[in-house]
Amino acid sequence: MRGIKKKISLIAALIILCFVVQADAKQSNFYGQVNKFTVYGYCACKKCCGKTDGITYTETKAIQDRTIAVDQNSIPLGSTVLIYYENSLVGIYQAEDIGADIKGNKIDMYFDSHSDANDWGVRECEVIIVDAKG
Repeated sequence: MRGIKKKISLIAALIILCFVVQADAKQSNFYGQVNKFTVYGYCACKKCCGKTDGITYTETKAIQDRTIAVDQNSIPLGSTVLIYYENSLVGIYQAEDIGADIKGNKIDMYFDSHSDANDWGVRECEVIIVDAKG
């Protein structure tokens, strides 16, 4: 009987801890879950973002295979995000930028060239937030 009570207490503590961790990190509803996002390619040209310096909203230099632009209400800035396309990992990205047209389940994925951004185009991807800052 004592072992069962101990197990129940441990399970209850783990459940409470999960809620506390999520509340402390101010994480979105998407944290730790697989969610569908529309992912667009963009670069640091005037056509894509209206400027050419490549400096993000968080004042970092945008880097291909790292930088994404997000809606802060869906993915907190500073979050680490896994992006999958057709069941294959595209990469591990950092939410470093925002965009006027990025609302809800949309992400802009940074590319070094406009040509590469166009090659990516628009794709429906699965996204998992693995570390939400906020």
